[in-house]
Amino acid sequence: MLATAASRAPALPAARPGDCGLLGRARVSNRRAPTRRGRAVVRCGLLPVDPWAPTMDSQSIASQLFAVSLFPYLGFLYFMTRSKTAPGLTLFGFYFLLAFVGATIPAGIYAKVHYGTSLSNVDLLHGTAESLLTLTNLFIVLGLRGALRKLKDGEESNSEAPRDSKEKSSV
Repeated sequence: MLATAASRAPALPAARPGDCGLLGRARVSNRRAPTRRGRAVVRCGLLPVDPWAPTMDSQSIASQLFAVSLFPYLGFLYFMTRSKTAPGLTLFGFYFLLAFVGATIPAGIYAKVHYGTSLSNVDLLHGTAESLLTLTNLFIVLGLRGALRKLKDGEESNSEAPRDSKEKSSV
């Protein structure tokens, strides 16, 4: 049987430099692009992406970016801990964010398997997970607030010390 024009896949527009959606700039080379069922795949940054694929959705990209973002965050925690300049409660808050991530992943899987929807659509699970994020923010803010108060108290005590010495020397 001969393939007719109606049975062939519709022609897709050619990829132009810079056509890569929100993921970055497309790389253009003289080599032939790898194909997927006869369509060109545009390489954007680290991920090969077919911008015209009907199966590409924001949730699949978001989960990949979420997984990749863990490595820079762990680097941030490492250097913040190593610097020893962050208030203790604030540092605990940043580490507690990992508890939020650790609770959100299984809750999301449970929501998908048990309820057939995403975590954001299951109020009880979503609210519980978000309460951990609220605690994280609370720890960070209280730690920074305490550090600012200590700094302010230290400046006030330093500014009072010269006055006391002047008063004693004038007596």
